[in-house]
Amino acid sequence: MPKIIHAISGPRNISTALMYSFAQRPGCEVFDEPMYGVYLEKLDPDHPGKEDVLAQWPTTLEEVRDHVAALSSHDEIYLKNMAHHMHGEPWHWVEPSAYVFWIRHPRKVVHSFAKVINTMSPFDIGLNEQWEQWVQLSQFAGPKIIVDSDEMLANPAKNMPLICEALGLVPRPEMFGWAPGQKPYDGPWWPYWYANVHKSTGFGPAKAMPAPLRPDHEAVVEATLPAYEALYEQRLQFE
Repeated sequence: MPKIIHAISGPRNISTALMYSFAQRPGCEVFDEPMYGVYLEKLDPDHPGKEDVLAQWPTTLEEVRDHVAALSSHDEIYLKNMAHHMHGEPWHWVEPSAYVFWIRHPRKVVHSFAKVINTMSPFDIGLNEQWEQWVQLSQFAGPKIIVDSDEMLANPAKNMPLICEALGLVPRPEMFGWAPGQKPYDGPWWPYWYANVHKSTGFGPAKAMPAPLRPDHEAVVEATLPAYEALYEQRLQFE
């Protein structure tokens, strides 16, 4: 049986670069936002590329489970999931070996998200849902860690091996670089969201904290900051 790493994030959280990093591990297969089609089918948000996602991606839990099962010949499976895609959904479609929650300050998330979708609610960035799910996972076995993405970016060469060890994985030097451009495992929404990460060949520095945003965007920050702070208190700390 493969080791399944269930990564739970919000959008604009370095999550695609992290997926690219794990994809470099020998024997590791990645699954980009497995629940996105389920989320779009259920809630019908007006997202760019929605029709392509619904046509090409699983739209039921059974289809998601079947896709994960089809990857079982690999040694490891890394699931890049979004917390708000999982809201109200059961967990039985996958049996992870470990969980990692990637978090990022909501002002940075909102500032980046607004470049693609200008009108948003707290639900769209998933931090409140991440906190709810972290509490739920207390009943599940296996390693569970929270990592602030920007703190990881402060020193990937030092911090990523610590993350791997906390997840029960052997650190791999291949994780620090990848080829630029589109990847075969990118979800069909990539033309709208992945322009910058497709220019990358490895981890870059963390972005500076944006100045206060316009009022409606700052309201989303304020509504999600308590969840971020609660998660941050329980994060994996780097020396």
